[in-house]
Amino acid sequence: MTLDSSNETVAILYDIENAPFEMLNYTLGKARRFQPCRTIVVSDWEAHPEQKRWEKLMRRPGFTFRQISRTYQGKNSLDSAIYDSAALLYQEGVRKFFIITTDSDFVRIAELLNSKTPSYIIGVGTKQASETLRNAYNEFMVYPPEEKKKPVKKAEKKPEKKKDTPAEEKKTKSVKPAKGTKKNSDKAKVLEPAAAKAEPTKKAPKKKASAPKAAEAKPAAKELPLADGTMTVKLPKSLRKSLEERKQEEGVSLDELVTYLIMRGLAR
Repeated sequence: MTLDSSNETVAILYDIENAPFEMLNYTLGKARRFQPCRTIVVSDWEAHPEQKRWEKLMRRPGFTFRQISRTYQGKNSLDSAIYDSAALLYQEGVRKFFIITTDSDFVRIAELLNSKTPSYIIGVGTKQASETLRNAYNEFMVYPPEEKKKPVKKAEKKPEKKKDTPAEEKKTKSVKPAKGTKKNSDKAKVLEPAAAKAEPTKKAPKKKASAPKAAEAKPAAKELPLADGTMTVKLPKSLRKSLEERKQEEGVSLDELVTYLIMRGLAR
């Protein structure tokens, strides 16, 4: 069967003995990156007739599936059949290939596809694939695909308060707060009791009484020289009190009252 191939054709070489069906299905999805183009899938489908999934897969639109025949039976017979199919596709001008396998023997197929004009080859295999096989391809995809770890967002750190250098700290301590601040007022409150203790309040001198107490004797009055015709009379306290009351009743001065009484006594 002659394949209708060109530079716009992508060929998928499927090692059905060493790669599960899921790996083929994964590769068909990746092959869509080259569409629109013709996609040819080559393998030995008759080797697994019990898998009805192949029939369902072959009915998918946009893909051409080809059954290859093994020239002999036994070990590596499938490898040789795929090698022959790859050589035919290469001669017809196909230069884009997917090779689905983890078998390192497929390195020679990659070498064939780059023998004259280089091809673009994408390998699909498990993580157990050797470095030799991986290096034979332009790209290599690991199946099952490894999940990309989401970057963990680091908690935002709050900016740390800048610590004062020894010089700045010393400078800060040496600065005295301005007068009238709360700190100074508090300090003054604390110092007030101490100042009171240190400097006891001096007692104010007692003020001398402006007037002598009643109990104290009056100092003797200095006797002044009397004018001619003037008489001095000393009255007892009891009489003086009576005269004071009489004076108020009569509405006269004390001198007038005493003079009146004396004159009255002389007249008798």
